[in-house]
Amino acid sequence: SLAFAQEGPKVLFHLQSADTLVHKSLVTQIKNLKQEIPHAQVEVVCNGPGIEFLLMSKSTYIQKLEQLNLVNVKVVACEFTMTQRKVTKQDLHPYAGTVGHGVVEIVRKQVDQWLYIKAGF
Repeated sequence: SLAFAQEGPKVLFHLQSADTLVHKSLVTQIKNLKQEIPHAQVEVVCNGPGIEFLLMSKSTYIQKLEQLNLVNVKVVACEFTMTQRKVTKQDLHPYAGTVGHGVVEIVRKQVDQWLYIKAGF
């Protein structure tokens, strides 16, 4: 528990929804988490319909998350989903990164002791 207190938790949010109410809730949850546990590491994995959270043309909530200027918050898109939906890296907000496969990223993070939270209602 001492290591947890010093490092902070590693929290993985999984976003598979195109619902903008879910996007808004996700940003609020991350903001609240970082207010209470500032040293927490956060990653959001977006795959399937959740990729819309990261699209410049569809979502304003990725911009709201970026504007919070939070430390140790990373947001990634699944490249497999991008291929399936014909989304290019240029279609993504510059704040977003990518991973080869969202599900593989989730498994790797959980093996590395990241706490999993499914975003949505």
